[in-house]
Amino acid sequence: MEGLLAGVLCLIVTVSAAPDPTQWITAGNCGISSGRAPDPFIVGGAEVSPMYKWPWIGSLRSSGSHICGGSLIKSTAGRYFFVTAAHCTYGSNANRLSVKIGTHFRADTSESGSMILNVNRIINNPNYRATTLENDISILVLTNSESIVESNQIRPICYASRDHYAGEVCTVIGWGTTSESGSSAARLQEASKPILSDSQCSSDLGSNNYYSNSMLCSGYDAGGVDACQGDSGGPLFCQRNGVWELVGIVSWGYGCARPGRPGVYGDCWNLRDWVRQTIDSN
Repeated sequence: MEGLLAGVLCLIVTVSAAPDPTQWITAGNCGISSGRAPDPFIVGGAEVSPMYKWPWIGSLRSSGSHICGGSLIKSTAGRYFFVTAAHCTYGSNANRLSVKIGTHFRADTSESGSMILNVNRIINNPNYRATTLENDISILVLTNSESIVESNQIRPICYASRDHYAGEVCTVIGWGTTSESGSSAARLQEASKPILSDSQCSSDLGSNNYYSNSMLCSGYDAGGVDACQGDSGGPLFCQRNGVWELVGIVSWGYGCARPGRPGVYGDCWNLRDWVRQTIDSN
């Protein structure tokens, strides 16, 4: 798949029906933000302002250098985990990885209130396929997560409590490149865009490339808003009933923000059974 670009997305959702509490995977007091979503019609991205308004974002690092984004979640048993894309961790050694949370800057800058968490174990979805990027999700077990103290700067996101729908406007954030083949962002960036129907995704991306059982896609026909290199594993999230839910994980795309080429995300709702089982057993 020439020009594939990995990335992670989370959704900002227009509320329709209340989520079913029986579907909750993560603990309460999640998905709370001190800010609002960016303009849903923004072209490209803008720096997140105020800083730390999306307190679940984390930077996945290999030997101290940023490689991907990801999201902090908290199980109903009270344990913290980091959710990212399997293509970010596939073939990696846990002892070389770390996660920085409570951060606004991509570089290893000292920030008051931020934390570095070591990775104890990488759990990739067993059905992940590197050739097609199906089931592109990984859960990282954190070594020192008991030291996390939640604040306006560090807080878990709620996992998806229901399926997405076409037209739902969501937010994606990350430190990836700000243009195709461009330079990585030094500060956290954000943009909003709508989720598309599976039929539209399949038409735009090809039925041999888009697998609706583990993927969703998001973007505008005219392009201009997308995740890019370095955003992989990051969240696509939506606001539902006053809290933010992790709806997608930046996975891949044809270039960045090209017309008729929406970005593709791991579908958190369709992957929920594996996520629930994994965090409940770890």
